[in-house]
Amino acid sequence: MTVDEAIRDLLNISTDIRSVAVLGADRGDSVACGPAAAASGLAAAADRLWDAATSRAAALHDAALDHIVVQDSAGAVTVLQADGRRIAALTGAQPAVGLLLFDLRTCLSDAFAREDPA
Repeated sequence: MTVDEAIRDLLNISTDIRSVAVLGADRGDSVACGPAAAASGLAAAADRLWDAATSRAAALHDAALDHIVVQDSAGAVTVLQADGRRIAALTGAQPAVGLLLFDLRTCLSDAFAREDPA
């Protein structure tokens, strides 16, 4: 499965997600985007949010983060890291956060399954 196919599957099954970006190795770069992600600067914003959250966690001597969710009445911004890769999503109001995190993790796994060692 390609990254684009994994994103298409994610958007088909997760009705909460409005926009998604699979982040590249370079900061602010995205490997692939779903609807409106590129125009909204989602990858760059997700990198800044991730950097701020991980810096704060480190300053407080908290455990390393694997995800962050920032939610308000309009929706949420979610960034998830798994296996050294990250994915960011914008949602509508009141997303089912547990299901959202599962779907994002699955998308990353599916997108890079061919690259991972057997």
